[in-house]
Amino acid sequence: MPSPFPGMDPYLEDPNIWPDFHLTFLIALRAALNEVLPSPFVARADRHVWVDAPETDPPLLGRPHLYVADPLDVPPGTGAVTTLAAPVAAALPYPARKWQPFLKIVDARNHRVVTAVELLSPANKTHGRDRDAYLNKRADYLASQVNLVEMDLLRSGARAPVVGTVPPADYYIIVCRYFDFPRAGVWPLTVRDPLPPVPVPLNPDIEPPIVALRPSLDRAYDEAGYEQEIDYTQPPTPPFNPPDAAWASELLARPASGRRNRHSQGQHP
Repeated sequence: MPSPFPGMDPYLEDPNIWPDFHLTFLIALRAALNEVLPSPFVARADRHVWVDAPETDPPLLGRPHLYVADPLDVPPGTGAVTTLAAPVAAALPYPARKWQPFLKIVDARNHRVVTAVELLSPANKTHGRDRDAYLNKRADYLASQVNLVEMDLLRSGARAPVVGTVPPADYYIIVCRYFDFPRAGVWPLTVRDPLPPVPVPLNPDIEPPIVALRPSLDRAYDEAGYEQEIDYTQPPTPPFNPPDAAWASELLARPASGRRNRHSQGQHP
């Protein structure tokens, strides 16, 4: 059974579910992309890997058990063994190895990446090193003539920056063709909106294919069995604002068949 919400299911934003949904949705979207991409383009899964040192100093490791003698500690010509002075106490950092999946569209003939498809994670939206690393990668895409499709399906956290006035919304989808940079298309969405079909830019002389996002969400939702984990009688994390809470309560009280009919027609409940 599909999610009861017409677009993004806000219950999937729960920290206990999101990491799995992030991966499962991208794998489903990879299959959907490969159904609409023209030859010789293919969608491939990849991951960003980085090492993140802690913000604060780690605890000291203590004095080492073995020392390497400095020749200056032994008086020349004496052959005497001297007692080494204690070294200065120091510590090695405890770097955290992190990774985040994403999709890339590749020209299979020359193995050139033409488009990156990113689904933002909570770390991308929390001020700090992880967010800075993503924003640097975002800039690198466009500087390297790689198109960007960026999906922000999280209501909490700091939005990825854009220049200009964008309507307030719960979710955003951004499509930027490198040859149009800095201009980009932005789809602002609320929890009540269906997920829109999205153009996927390739080369300047190729009409962007259109990929529907909702089938990928439905596939991820069904294959992962999220309905077994989600309790729709409780508020989501983060909670709704009051108008959306009232709307969601009415939506979830409807029979499942009625919800599916409205979803298939792409209508607001």
